[in-house]
Amino acid sequence: MKNNKKQIGIAMIISLALMIVGFAFVKASPSAQEEAPKVSVLMAAIIAIFYYLAQSPWYANLGFAVFQRPLMAGLVVGLIMGRPAEGVAMGASINVLYLGWISAGGSLPGDPAMAGYLGTAIALGAGLDVQGALAIAAPLGLLGTITWSVRMSTCAIFAHKADAEAEKGNIWGVARANYVYSQIFLFFLYAVPVFLAAYFGAPAVAAALNWIGANAGWVISGLFVASGMLAALGIALNLKFLLQGDVWPYFFVGFVVTSMMTGGVNLLMFAVIGAAMAFMHVLFTTKKEEGEAAPAFDASAAKKTPGLLTRRDVFNSWWRWLFFSHANYNWERMQGTGFAHAMTPIIEKLYKSKEDIVAALKRHLIFFNTQPDFGGVIFGIVIAMEEERAAGADISDEAINGVKVGLMGPFAGIGDSIQQGIIIPIAIALGMSIATGGQIGVATRGSALGPIVFLLIMMAWSWGFGWWIYYLGYRQGQTAVTSLLASNALNKLITGASVLGNFIMGALAVSFISVSTPVVFSIGGNNFNIQQVLNQIMPNILELALVLLIWWLLKKKNVSPTVIMVVLIVVGILGAVPIFWGLDGAGQAIRVGLLG
Repeated sequence: MKNNKKQIGIAMIISLALMIVGFAFVKASPSAQEEAPKVSVLMAAIIAIFYYLAQSPWYANLGFAVFQRPLMAGLVVGLIMGRPAEGVAMGASINVLYLGWISAGGSLPGDPAMAGYLGTAIALGAGLDVQGALAIAAPLGLLGTITWSVRMSTCAIFAHKADAEAEKGNIWGVARANYVYSQIFLFFLYAVPVFLAAYFGAPAVAAALNWIGANAGWVISGLFVASGMLAALGIALNLKFLLQGDVWPYFFVGFVVTSMMTGGVNLLMFAVIGAAMAFMHVLFTTKKEEGEAAPAFDASAAKKTPGLLTRRDVFNSWWRWLFFSHANYNWERMQGTGFAHAMTPIIEKLYKSKEDIVAALKRHLIFFNTQPDFGGVIFGIVIAMEEERAAGADISDEAINGVKVGLMGPFAGIGDSIQQGIIIPIAIALGMSIATGGQIGVATRGSALGPIVFLLIMMAWSWGFGWWIYYLGYRQGQTAVTSLLASNALNKLITGASVLGNFIMGALAVSFISVSTPVVFSIGGNNFNIQQVLNQIMPNILELALVLLIWWLLKKKNVSPTVIMVVLIVVGILGAVPIFWGLDGAGQAIRVGLLG
């Protein structure tokens, strides 16, 4: 068998090399005053391929976490089109719309990769500025939900192909059904439309925006307004998981403290402050009652194994899960074929008869869905159970699948809340701030150092923590991991992470959401600016109200995030219709929209 560690090393080197080359190109990128680059056939094809790759398994679990994000897409597209500095700035600004975007249970309220890759390509090709890129990004993100629905429906076909291969006892046929057939289909589903849109889209968008600007400029203004509000949806999606229990006040602390600051927010320093607050909260609120014996978890207490598998065998399983957990993601089985694929080297090593192989493949092709990093611990437990079974222990199919079904939900909830709700938003906000020097939405040129920092943080999480917890599950077994779920250690981690997440989300709500009104009314000959009155009551009160309204709709009314996104775009456009009175820079009365 090939040295799989070398394959992981190669993947790491390629990812790092791409970012380092990008940083070098940014330093030598052309000036912003040069003529906008025409999107050639070759450029459009490469952009389409990178968009597919961001939606594929080939980035070793960094596709969804990193390369789907507009911050990274902006750098990639900028490099392809010879404008990496402008691409980074556009990507960072577009990413504001998808700051806290959470995809759980197969749902995708929008496609940040479509907004990032295609939005940056069209904006650069049409000669648009950062604000122009924001105006077209949100509608593009909505279009991406169409391909997502097609993917989730169609890929179930390949799960049935895997079933057929399992009946034959064909281990590698099951693997091919997971990552070969599905990727051929997904390449055409993703790459072809983006190629056509990137190549033909820029001239069409430029012409359309020019016509709208000449005949209905308020529409463009409305799209700008909508882009300022859409960050509230991403933050509210995070708060759906974070704003609960006894940690919710930290969101308001972060919001108020940031509102009182002038000159911008240093997110790295805020993260340090938040981590310190999280430590103190856990220290002073999780004291045991006298006589109470809290369950403890000893990570060093490894169980004795039958010795049929080696650390390398478990690693071979992990890297397949790392790469291919979502290769054939679909609504019928979710990660079912990905689970079976990850188990193929274990099945090959433990079982020799066709009957045993068929039974093992079939029991691992059932429905499965969890967070890939935290959920890796389930694999370790299942691998240990399979090893015990192969050594003669009386472990039934029902027992193995009972562990999978019983643990996938809890670890999905914990993993999604921590990874998507805290780690990714904080890491990407830090990367956006570094990329634009803290001038997100204003800077016209950016540094690739921001995407690189974001990439490195996520590599450490997905590859470092992911492997540790995968192997932990194997070494500890079911009993120890069950005690981990009930232990104070995990409870403290979740509580501390929630404190940090709430505090940072409060800061990001001030930093990234933009809602204001230019409406002025007159009483007794005196003009009163509504926005100034609101600021006197509380700075950023409209931003806070918008976030809490969306959170209430998501949490209490179960309104679809996609519906909210569409409504925000419509409200932004209608709110820009000039039917009210406002003041221009010289204090003269002019017609304005309700929002601005």
